Amino acid sequence: MLKIIAFVLPLGFDTLAVAVALGLGGIRPWRPAAIFTVFETVMPIFGIFVGRFIGERFSEPAEILGGLILIGIGVHAFREATENECESKRFSFVSLRAAAVAGVGISMDELAVGFPLGAARLPIGPVLLTIAVQTFLITAGGILIGSRIGSALGKVASRCAHVIAGSAFCAVGIWLIVEAVGHR
Repeated sequence: MLKIIAFVLPLGFDTLAVAVALGLGGIRPWRPAAIFTVFETVMPIFGIFVGRFIGERFSEPAEILGGLILIGIGVHAFREATENECESKRFSFVSLRAAAVAGVGISMDELAVGFPLGAARLPIGPVLLTIAVQTFLITAGGILIGSRIGSALGKVASRCAHVIAGSAFCAVGIWLIVEAVGHR
């Protein structure tokens, strides 16, 4: 259970960063929460199966690669924290097509995280259920928070969430690598 939390919690902070920004943009919470939940729950499945396939054949290298992928996602989250672009402007929910594009955009981290999840051979059902519940609650809550706080505080909160997510992804990535190398 600790590994599931270690993988899923950083995804929540990353989602929170976007949700607060959406709230600042005046978006209502329920449609983005539903769309993000669907995409963030489905996208890791592809990575999980690839990670499982490779992990069964090349266990240690797959876990090291999974750790490196997580570190890369962490670095990307740090980069997002330093960008001045308002994240809410990247996403639109006015049409089904725009909502699907937003769903894919928010869930790319989950696609990448799927590989280390599969390589670590975590149980798929509990992982996906945890991601789904967390995504819905954090998206809706983050948008509601973002709609009630000022722009300056919202931007700081969004950036802090990205930094926390980046730190957590890097820490879990290092943990995976150390654990894989320790099994030699």
